[in-house]
Amino acid sequence: MTDKIYRSISENIMNKEITLRGIAMDAKGGAVLILFEGEVIYLQNMDSWDDALFNKGVLVKGLLVEKKLIPDPIVAKDGAISAGAIGTQYVLENAKVIQKE
Repeated sequence: MTDKIYRSISENIMNKEITLRGIAMDAKGGAVLILFEGEVIYLQNMDSWDDALFNKGVLVKGLLVEKKLIPDPIVAKDGAISAGAIGTQYVLENAKVIQKE
């Protein structure tokens, strides 16, 4: 039986091992997969994509969760704001690239 390949996020695929199709990109928080509708999925424990995969279509399999991965920004006494992200992020845990498209 072939796994279904998803191109966007829906409630029924959260907290399940799935295969996602998207574009391999890098962000300040690490390697991400950009899905068809623009959702950003962080690949846990992956800092960046290899040059052979960066900006290419890929299939990635892993456990899709929503959690706090990137720390919140901090405002210093002088008003300077650190980098960060408010709220939670979509994260693919135990991610494994299974195909370059």
